[in-house]
Amino acid sequence: LDWLSHRFIQEDRSLKAMHRLIMTSSTYRQSSIPGDVALQIDPENRLLSRFRLRRLDAEEIRDAMLDASGELRREIGGPSVRPPMPEEVLATSSRPGSAWQVTDPADVERRSLYVSTKRSLLDPLLTVFDLADPDNPCPERYSTTQPTQSLTMLNGMFANQRAAAFAKRVLNAHPDDLEARIGRVIELATSRHATDEEIASALEFIDDLVTREGMDDTTALTQFCLITLNLNEFLYVD
Repeated sequence: LDWLSHRFIQEDRSLKAMHRLIMTSSTYRQSSIPGDVALQIDPENRLLSRFRLRRLDAEEIRDAMLDASGELRREIGGPSVRPPMPEEVLATSSRPGSAWQVTDPADVERRSLYVSTKRSLLDPLLTVFDLADPDNPCPERYSTTQPTQSLTMLNGMFANQRAAAFAKRVLNAHPDDLEARIGRVIELATSRHATDEEIASALEFIDDLVTREGMDDTTALTQFCLITLNLNEFLYVD
């Protein structure tokens, strides 16, 4: 820390220079995959011999889904917004019809930073992924792993809407090439190119939905997008 402080002063207190220094360092760019030596010397990673796998925070998950679907609005500032809330959540309010006045429907696309917080009506996606309790101070955010997280990501209104928008995005980009759509879905969700095995597996999955389940091409692609948004590679920083 002393060295970083000295370097910060030398760089005329430039935060951009400090960020560049940290993020290009070998420590910051460590892999989370341990080598044999690291496992032997530091099995619990107490010495930080490798990157600690981190799940995205609740707000980051919501924003990442909007980004993958191409809907995320990046403008900065403005009042808080009240995007649509599931009917099941609104039903728990003493005033279901007036407790949560939805603002512009497009506000669902704003970053989670701007979503209004009402203690008695919390967004289910944010809540299940360990949103800070608005009733108490939160000096540290913890990440839990529980079944309701998977259920929310598979069955929740927000996740399914984003999957549909995700499918529409890649359909518009590749209207006549299913393999290109699949590759683009995986690329947008994981920030890497899809492997041949992943392409083949996805083609088989989509074909099965169309031939056995009677889904149309768009619906089948939407289901594939939903599954992709549930990948650990999407939800965790590796």
